[in-house]
Amino acid sequence: MAQTTVQESTTIRFGSAKWEMGADVGSLVNVGAIRNAAWEYRFDKTTVKSDNAGTIREAVRNEECGISGDIMEVNLSVLGSFYTGVLSYDTVAAAPVAVTDEAQTLTGTVENILTHKNGDDTEVTAITVTNAAGTTTWVRDCDYVINVNANGYTTIARAYPTVIEGGSALIAVTGTDSYFLSAGAWDAQPAVGDHIYVTGFTDPANNGVKTVTDVSTPNTITVAELLVNEIEGDTITITRGGIQSAEVVEVDYTYTPLASRTLKGGGLLTFTARVCRFTNTDADGKVFQITIFSATPEGGITMNFPADDAEDPMLVPISMTGVPDTSLTAGEQLFEIYDEQHV
Repeated sequence: MAQTTVQESTTIRFGSAKWEMGADVGSLVNVGAIRNAAWEYRFDKTTVKSDNAGTIREAVRNEECGISGDIMEVNLSVLGSFYTGVLSYDTVAAAPVAVTDEAQTLTGTVENILTHKNGDDTEVTAITVTNAAGTTTWVRDCDYVINVNANGYTTIARAYPTVIEGGSALIAVTGTDSYFLSAGAWDAQPAVGDHIYVTGFTDPANNGVKTVTDVSTPNTITVAELLVNEIEGDTITITRGGIQSAEVVEVDYTYTPLASRTLKGGGLLTFTARVCRFTNTDADGKVFQITIFSATPEGGITMNFPADDAEDPMLVPISMTGVPDTSLTAGEQLFEIYDEQHV
């Protein structure tokens, strides 16, 4: 017979956790596949008693917390980061590899991850981006933007479109290569070499992607493409950036993989503290998250090699001990538990 009922169903936690670690909260890197993730808060309790008035004070000292798990991805870069200050991690680069015509569909301004990465987690080189037909070469920071994510992969995203003029009936095509605003000024000024995207003209030749060649004449944008003379009156919108949402682009780039990685130890004695975080995400995308602000390894590295016919891989147990970071506010120096699931 049941003795009670569930009081708060959203406090019943299911699932494992993602382990992230880094120099600070803003540069956390995913450790990867783990088993037996665990966190603990602990301290020594002290009690001051009197002979005649009972307990005077109860307090804590040696306050700390622990975070641990068995690492399944034996990544020397990650291990070196756990043991920053004591172990030395290094790499040797392999020969550069050229990639051509990697198709990426750019939707909104969401970042897409390029398939290949540099071994040293820097931005890939020789980036060229064209439309799917290969007839237009897109311009970085006008049509698209490039970034490097926390895992060292180069990303590409459609640049946020800047409105040069929106919904105006005062724009005409003059001659065969220029857009002219008859009153006021452009809301934003394009630069030579930019791509603009034009909509609203009656003649289709005046719409679409155009390449800016001159902006020296007031209220005039001259482009490389052939236009058709058209008077003002239509409702015209001109934006900076030619790539449209959900458009496919082709990316050429060169990446340099690694030939080898090396982790060395011996002779360095002082740890550099790391930030560690466990994150559990439920089916609704809500997180239950534990962050330790200053953690160092509790012990060394053990690698037990399994039998050749074993199904389980090598596991590397890592245990980190967190202590208060005195640069933070008192009462918030050791850890933070953040909960979106029980709200």
